[in-house]
Amino acid sequence: MISRRIAKKPENDNYRRLANYIADAGGKGEKCLLTWCAGCWAGDDYDLAIQEVADTQDLSTRTTKEKTYHLIVSFRPEDENTLTPEVLKEIEAELAKALGFEEHQRHCGVHKNTANLHMHVAFNMIHPEKLTRHDPFRDYHTRDRFCRKLEKRFGLAIDHGRNQGPAQPLGDGAATVEAHIGQQSFESYAKDFRESILASLEGAADWQGLHQALALHGLEIKPHGNGLVIKDRYGKHTIKASSLARSLAKGNLEKHLGRFQPAGVAVHAIESKDRYQAKPLQRQSPERDKLFAEYRACMAERRKALSALREERALRLETIERTWKRQLQEIGKMALTKRDLYDLLKEARQHGAKLRRQLGREMDGRHEKLREAFPYSSWSTFLRWEAEHGNEAALAVLRSRKQAVEPEHGEVPRWCSSRRGFARGTWEERKRAILGESQLQPEEKRTLLSVAHMRYLLGLKAEADADNALAFKPFQGFTYAIDSKGTVLFTLASGGLIRDMGDQIVCSAHDPTARQVSFRLARLKWGKEAVREGNRGLLLKRDITLACQPGLEHQHPDLDPGQPRLIGLNR
Repeated sequence: MISRRIAKKPENDNYRRLANYIADAGGKGEKCLLTWCAGCWAGDDYDLAIQEVADTQDLSTRTTKEKTYHLIVSFRPEDENTLTPEVLKEIEAELAKALGFEEHQRHCGVHKNTANLHMHVAFNMIHPEKLTRHDPFRDYHTRDRFCRKLEKRFGLAIDHGRNQGPAQPLGDGAATVEAHIGQQSFESYAKDFRESILASLEGAADWQGLHQALALHGLEIKPHGNGLVIKDRYGKHTIKASSLARSLAKGNLEKHLGRFQPAGVAVHAIESKDRYQAKPLQRQSPERDKLFAEYRACMAERRKALSALREERALRLETIERTWKRQLQEIGKMALTKRDLYDLLKEARQHGAKLRRQLGREMDGRHEKLREAFPYSSWSTFLRWEAEHGNEAALAVLRSRKQAVEPEHGEVPRWCSSRRGFARGTWEERKRAILGESQLQPEEKRTLLSVAHMRYLLGLKAEADADNALAFKPFQGFTYAIDSKGTVLFTLASGGLIRDMGDQIVCSAHDPTARQVSFRLARLKWGKEAVREGNRGLLLKRDITLACQPGLEHQHPDLDPGQPRLIGLNR
């Protein structure tokens, strides 16, 4: 489990809005698994407790800082069997106590709409009786320490803490940017050259030596406020110099090199060996390079179209303003009574305002069409859009941050039971059938293999077998989406969630339909090599021997006696 605080500026702090988001009030609670509130006189009345918190915050008039602490705790998919409502509430209570919010009001909710089950907690930082504001000092160390303790206490998977992770971890802002856009942040680029820069600093006799060392990597150091920043030599990106290394803080540098001196002419003449280019974070491959080149070409075309649209809008608006300003001047020179002059000027102004509104609506419509033509604004959203339209290579690139991943390809297996009407043809035959389907829209004919398997299971006409509790019963329907890690998220009509991560399939631990459908999906994907471990479906590695342990059971009647047993919990 990992935790993170979502910082908000005071002007954007809105406890009611956050509490409603936690309860998924605007989405009919479809992504919300569980909600509760604590520390409130309102008891279990969630909405009344929100009003209570709002009233408490209104009574605190001394502080000008934010009054809400937003915490997110994310869990691994394999831990869902352990995470009962009681365990989740106990985890929240322990974290509240560790952070000093034990006596404070708070609203909590567990969301299931992403690849990882996660818990949101909104703490009221204002004490309900003392009306003092509590902001825990260096809270990230406290949260990290208690997450490790709670993992051991409840038997959860152990995650890396701040001390076990990279030697130079990224700040929250840079990590968020990389997670959302899928490209290297400027902070990450600068930290790649940290050792080289520090080595050059030790041998530098003055500021020009440091400037030269930075210039070789496309960087420069400049004063900003009371400190220094490292800046992209060819762009506008900056980070605090002290975030790269404490020895680069202004006070430490001036002790070593004297008072700050800007870069000289000789430094400006240096040609950089490297420069920041926001390269993709995924593993290099021909598919990635081809898609990234396509993405950059599309973005260049999009920027060109947007620039032309802005210029046209400004030009036409200027023409309207100039035309009506001249007409108003001409009207003002007419020999008219004050009443007639007033009415004529009013009508002219109204007509000019009407033309400006018409121009605004026209440009907004064209802008919307441009967004529809380019429905992505970052490398990550481009890959997701491509994957949602059936590009297996884009899905593989999304999944290749840690290791290279090949695009999925395969066929509908022949081993499936004939009495349940499973397909006998290959995937290529199924693909031709999909392409020849007259009822499907053009965008539906291009689909991912995983989605095609789910559609196949949806239309399966299974025979009723009242005597067999494990007989497959077709489900009612599903929707799907793809996240930035390449996980295909299937949401069933029953509310269960199935996550296809490429190398494993994870389902909602407490949804029987999701468990059954995820197992069938795993069997379609990997055949008899598929095994179940808890709520995960995995591909059996032939060099691993699965021993029959107490509590393990056959999960499907089609398994041969000689096949390994499927790892799973008796429910």
